[in-house]
Amino acid sequence: MVFYECLMTAKNTAHFHTLTALMKDVSLKIVSNGGIVRSIQNHGIRQLPHRFKAKYADREGNRYYEKGRFISVFYDASPSVMRQVEGILNLDELILRNTHLKARNKFMDVNNVRENKNPYVQEILEKEESARKR
Repeated sequence: MVFYECLMTAKNTAHFHTLTALMKDVSLKIVSNGGIVRSIQNHGIRQLPHRFKAKYADREGNRYYEKGRFISVFYDASPSVMRQVEGILNLDELILRNTHLKARNKFMDVNNVRENKNPYVQEILEKEESARKR
């Protein structure tokens, strides 16, 4: 399983209950396919770097947004589940943009199988090498 971070920007006019239902759908999709949801964070409403255009106009006729609600979801899942989550978010009209990142965590550095990729093992090996040379 891969550790993903999904950062999404939703419309600032979206209701709390509809966003909660969307996050429950995404979490259920991840968990039902063997993944683990580590965290869901609401970063609040912020100014967007530029005007975002929604796929469809809302009830008031707004199609362009200068503010958005930022939400992050951290989860472990297979790449096929990640594509399914992207599909759910792409079909939802409340989500303006979404981005999936392959997040790094501290456990990726602690790997005894590949010593050349582990900075901690490399540091110890360098100290042992310098001690032998003396």
